[in-house]
Amino acid sequence: MKENIPYFEDEPLKEGVPTVERDNVEVVLFDPVKKQVLCLDWEKFGWKTIIIGGLDGDTPEIAAQKEILEETGYKNVRYVKEIAKVQAGYYAAHKKENRIANTTGLLFELVDNEREEVDLYELEKHISHWIPFSEVSEYLNLSSQKYLWDLVKDSLIQ
Repeated sequence: MKENIPYFEDEPLKEGVPTVERDNVEVVLFDPVKKQVLCLDWEKFGWKTIIIGGLDGDTPEIAAQKEILEETGYKNVRYVKEIAKVQAGYYAAHKKENRIANTTGLLFELVDNEREEVDLYELEKHISHWIPFSEVSEYLNLSSQKYLWDLVKDSLIQ
């Protein structure tokens, strides 16, 4: 665990599988017009999340823009701010490994609804849903993401 960064572990790491540490982003994409947040339903794994993905050598802001486009197709988004840094341990069933995720939580706003088609590979992993602001806390089921949401939600509705 990194000092002064909250650590979350929703279930114990699995024994006998590799553990990989990875830098990633978790992105709150907020539609200020409709007062909704874009969330993902990873049905196969039971995860209900905000947008997530690895840095892969990019800055958090660039990685977040790439993940938004890749996972949802939305092209025109605006970076608002960094929410916080968190760390989470979990079993990544889709990769068959434990992960220690060093996460930067970011807030983006939707500028307009222009979209590209989402790759079939992404659509097979998860389905995106616009969740009303008032229901996001109940929708998310990972503690690190609930923490990030709790830090940012009050700044969204005025």
